[in-house]
Amino acid sequence: MFIKSLRIRNTTANVVMREVSFHKGANFVVDTENSSRHNKVGKTTFLKLIDVLMGAHNKSHVYRDQETNNETVDLRDLIAEKRIAIEMTLTQSLEVPYGKTAKLKVELFPHGRYFIGDERLSLQNYRLKLNELLFDINDNVPTFRQLINSFVRVSVGGDDNAFLRTLTRASNATYRSVYNFLFDISDPALDNKLSKLNAKLNHTQESLRQYKRVNGVEDLEQQRQILVALESEYEQVKAQADDIFDSSEYRNNRDTIASVRAEYARLVDQLSEIDYRVERNREALESARAERKRQASLELSRKFFNEVCAMLPDLDKTFEDMVNFNDKLCDNKIAYFEDIDAELLVEKGSLEDERKDLLTNNSQYLSLVVEDSIDEYERLSTSLMQLRQDIGRRKEIVDTLERYERELASIQDDINSYSTGGSARKGKGGDYQTTMSSFNSYFTPLAHKINNEKPILVYSPDTSKFPVSITEISGSSTGTRKSLIAAFDLAYQQFAIANRMHTPRFVVHDVVENVEGGDLHTIINAASDIDAQYIVAVLKEKLNSSHITDAEQHELQILQLADDDKLFEGKSVDDAESL
Repeated sequence: MFIKSLRIRNTTANVVMREVSFHKGANFVVDTENSSRHNKVGKTTFLKLIDVLMGAHNKSHVYRDQETNNETVDLRDLIAEKRIAIEMTLTQSLEVPYGKTAKLKVELFPHGRYFIGDERLSLQNYRLKLNELLFDINDNVPTFRQLINSFVRVSVGGDDNAFLRTLTRASNATYRSVYNFLFDISDPALDNKLSKLNAKLNHTQESLRQYKRVNGVEDLEQQRQILVALESEYEQVKAQADDIFDSSEYRNNRDTIASVRAEYARLVDQLSEIDYRVERNREALESARAERKRQASLELSRKFFNEVCAMLPDLDKTFEDMVNFNDKLCDNKIAYFEDIDAELLVEKGSLEDERKDLLTNNSQYLSLVVEDSIDEYERLSTSLMQLRQDIGRRKEIVDTLERYERELASIQDDINSYSTGGSARKGKGGDYQTTMSSFNSYFTPLAHKINNEKPILVYSPDTSKFPVSITEISGSSTGTRKSLIAAFDLAYQQFAIANRMHTPRFVVHDVVENVEGGDLHTIINAASDIDAQYIVAVLKEKLNSSHITDAEQHELQILQLADDDKLFEGKSVDDAESL
């Protein structure tokens, strides 16, 4: 469809403040002011009105600068005060007066409504209707705004091939859906499925990255090898433990083993103590026996005894009495130590009997106790428990990574199936080379005519990549001038017309300010030869420097703005057409 007309309406007074009629070929929105005052009268704002009528979300960008975010307060207040609405008439044919038409209306003021004909619509349904009207899409795949951005280019930023990226924060899959539709490479439903699959792939990949980060792992194969090493270590430790004791039997008799071990330790301690007492007692016994056997010098003893008697005249004991007393004392000591020795031997025998009974009754356990292997077994058991935990965690990691691997492989298989040339395409997507050849048959000659370049549009069937790119036929990079954008969009109109595609027959550009004079003239001439509309905002001085005659300018101009005739303020309401 073509744009037939655009009106700015003061709904408070129900008057049209400005009406613009469109024609085929180049349509100039001209700023007549000099360079120091351009962008002050509303030429770019007029293009923004078209964008809003095409379902742009933020109506405030009509009075808000995109780069600075500054508001034109007077325009904002004017819109609110006069409750300004904009209206557009779309038509199937500019030549047939009674052909199919559609009337669009958007109220610019806060909480303003959307209409197609007399039907009031939400913004979402407004876009759905436009998608049906301009692209013949009933399932909203791709969405209207995803598509229309290739036809309405307002405030294009860089002078490079970034113009191919018409969306904000869109995935390659979304772009593939857009370009596959525009060039009729595939079924949009399949592209939508592909877009969702790629989104799922990205989400799964990000989830995998987060899982690896949280768990401190790198790759699946590494974790598999770690798991093998842990399992090998576990088997080695288990073998060591099994050599000491049967693990199941140990677990089933842990309390009994502990009791036997405690009793055995008590007996061993007591026997050790008795052995020590026996040893000390026998040392004392041997000392007493040695003393008894000693033969002291009787002469010396007698001489000593006589000296004592002289000092103690009342002493009535004889030397023989003294000797007998001493002998009896030694005999008593010996007898005492011998009795102690006998008692200790009896106690030791009793303890040894207890130990013997313990060994006899608990022979299946006591080998561990006797060899002091319980502590080693407990150490090995603790190590086995830790290894089991490590193996369990590592198995969980490996299982999770394998699950991610399977899921990613499955998603990738589906992507391959739904990608251009995949099995789900049923042969349609395999013709993209013919499609590109058809488009480039218009694009390359037109670009060459404008600026002597020979670019081609290249389509990539690789779904992980951006779907299209521009390169020179020679293979070098290209696309450094905004004239290339004009060549691309005009070539697409030729391509769409030749292939009877249901797409808009208009292009809206705010990209020619930096196009050199001769190039601009060539673009305008090319646009005039195409059965479509090329709507551009341009300075009059730019048209003059491009050697476009006054007659041509007059013919192609649809709106002229100046400081005394601004877009919203040039005419008074009283002078406007009353409807």
